[in-house]
Amino acid sequence: MDIHKSILDLEKAIPFYDQRQELVSAENVAWHLDHSLRVINNVCEGLKTSNPENYKSTFSILKFYIFLRGRIPRGKAKAPKSVVSNDEILKSSIESQLASAKINLQEIKNLPANSHFQHPYFGKLSLKKSQHFLAIHTNHHLFIVNDILIERP
Repeated sequence: MDIHKSILDLEKAIPFYDQRQELVSAENVAWHLDHSLRVINNVCEGLKTSNPENYKSTFSILKFYIFLRGRIPRGKAKAPKSVVSNDEILKSSIESQLASAKINLQEIKNLPANSHFQHPYFGKLSLKKSQHFLAIHTNHHLFIVNDILIERP
């Protein structure tokens, strides 16, 4: 899984940001794009501000399962409020977040390996595990976006 390919796929979905398909998701394409980009940017900021000396690997059966499968089951988790918009999601906001995500993903490439992000369900994720999580999470939402677009009337 490559997060950089996923970023390009998010970008390709922007023209369809207002599409909705209730049978696939309660949220429209814009919500999934916005949420995915918020997660990318928040994780990257967490990695950049973490103290690598404070990293200690933690085990989570949920993390093990999801990382092994490379997929997140649909409808099983609730997104934290910090990565969900309460306002109308504008196309310009998605485009701005996308630009930030591209920069952030470049900036984290050279961080120390023990840079980490505190995930609400998985515990501390190292730089490598954080990058893997971002790919899994983004692809999860891209699958939903693709299903919304396939099911268009």
